[in-house]
Order: sequence, then structure tokens, then C-alpha cells
Amino acid sequence: MLDLYLFVRLVLPLLVAAGVGWLVARAINRGLSRLPPREVPLPEHSLLPSPAAQRRYRRLRKRRPNLRSITLQPRIPRSWAAVAAVVLIGSVAACILLMPNGARFQVIVESLRGYPSTIIDVQVPADQQDALLQAWAPVLQQTARPIVMRYRVARMAGMTEVNDVLPVQVRRRGPVLQIATAQPVDARALRDALQDCMPLPPALIRLHERTVAPWREADWHPMAAPHAAE
Repeated sequence: MLDLYLFVRLVLPLLVAAGVGWLVARAINRGLSRLPPREVPLPEHSLLPSPAAQRRYRRLRKRRPNLRSITLQPRIPRSWAAVAAVVLIGSVAACILLMPNGARFQVIVESLRGYPSTIIDVQVPADQQDALLQAWAPVLQQTARPIVMRYRVARMAGMTEVNDVLPVQVRRRGPVLQIATAQPVDARALRDALQDCMPLPPALIRLHERTVAPWREADWHPMAAPHAAE
């Protein structure tokens, strides 16, 4: 995961710069197509000091004596170039600033890809689910998974350590409350710990293991911290 993060951290700003540059170039070319062409008057003699260039220019004037000017593509206005540079630099800077740290990146990737979890299915009326979560919170919060990543931001910089937490996920399906731990845990020990906090009939609680992907599956939400639930 660390190698993937460092690769994305390096490549993503380059891809953003290439994409924004392509869009800006298309916008400038579209704008130039609406501008009138430039008429550049031709001097009597070539302005190039080379004798060969002077001869070619004299032959051109002899072949086309009525040629007094040439038509060129319109120049890119300086204001357009300034705006394009600001947009390009701003896009790359925003990409770098908004890039999550390594631990948060791992949380995002695992939430999309999926991770092994112990699922708790509880048959409880919807109006009692908040009270149940509040009572079980001390045990459930222990099943969250801390993530620590250490890496070097720059070649000459020191090691950076970042931390995040893969949270417990909760999903409400009417009278069924589903809770997904952030890591597999012993089902019997978890059931006993939850029953110590708030006992329920054993038939109402079912535990099983599967891979959960909260960002790809509908209705999953991170469980609130205990102090936020009060």
C-alpha cells in the first residue's frame, strides 16, 4: 500500500497537469479560430542578414511583384497565456494540497476495494437502535483498525508518520441493524462482550464474516464516536 501511495502521489499531479494543459490548449485554439488573421506587410528587402536569404527574398518579390503582405495566424493574447498559466499551476497546486496523507489514502482504498470484517446482524426495532449502539459503543470502537504509515515526503526530508482509523460501519435495514467491524474478530468473544454491555436474546444476534466495501455498498455509515453518540 505504501508503494501504491507513493506512486499515486508522484503520478497524479502529472496526469492533472497533462489533462488541464490539454483542455487549456483546446480552449485557446478554439478562441484563436474566432480571431481574424494577421496581415503582415512585407518590406522591400529581406531583414535577414544571410546573402542566401536575401537572394530567396528577391526571387520571391520578382515572381510575385504584387505581393505586399502575408497572412498569419493570430497571436495568442498575453492575457490568455497568463490565465492559462494560472489555471495550470493552480490545478497542480490544488491536486498536491488535496492529496490525502498515506494513512487516509489506505482508508479510502480499502473502503473502495473491501476488507475482511465480522458482520453483526441484530434484530432490534428502529427506535431502539441508537440506544443499542450507544451501549455497545465501548466494545465496538475497539474493533476499529488503526492505520499507521511512515514514509519520506522528499529525498532530503525526514520520515513522516501519519495515522488514521478504519472505522466501524453501521447500516440500518428497518428492524435489522448491521454492524461491520474494521477487522475480523473472534465471534464468540465479541458476542459475550456485547451481551455484557447490553444483553439481548441470543436468537436476535447473528455474527458472520465476509468482505465489506462501505464505499461501494449502499447505506453504510461510519459509527459515531462514543462522545458524539451521547
